[in-house]
Amino acid sequence: MRRSPEFTEFVRRYFGVFIGTWFTSLVAVAWSFVLVWGTWFRAGSKDEMRATLVALLVVFMLGHGAVVRGRGWGAWIVAAMCVACVVLVIGTYGQRPHLFLFSASVAFALGTLLLLNSRRYREMQQVLAEHRQRRQAARCRR
Repeated sequence: MRRSPEFTEFVRRYFGVFIGTWFTSLVAVAWSFVLVWGTWFRAGSKDEMRATLVALLVVFMLGHGAVVRGRGWGAWIVAAMCVACVVLVIGTYGQRPHLFLFSASVAFALGTLLLLNSRRYREMQQVLAEHRQRRQAARCRR
């Protein structure tokens, strides 16, 4: 398969910041879920836990999928999830949570927010939005 030079340049410039944001937000959401569920919902059933986890992952993938498709509101979903992670994890402090999970959850959520606010991530969103507009214009011309 041949790749266009434009695509290669795009991947070279923006893939690192995108995948970094994706992984840091995934770790933040997963570890926050484990910490919050283990602290406040120990008596909950495994079915409730699975349903909650699936709902979180759907929202998580919706946010990142929207960013990839050139929708700016997807980044707001990811940011809201990371802010919720910080707030929920800090709320577990009085219950003496596992120190590593507590610290890492807050650090990864804040790291995701930092990456979301970076200039390169915003540039990537703008380029993806332009690609979406070009696809829509090409679709309308047919």
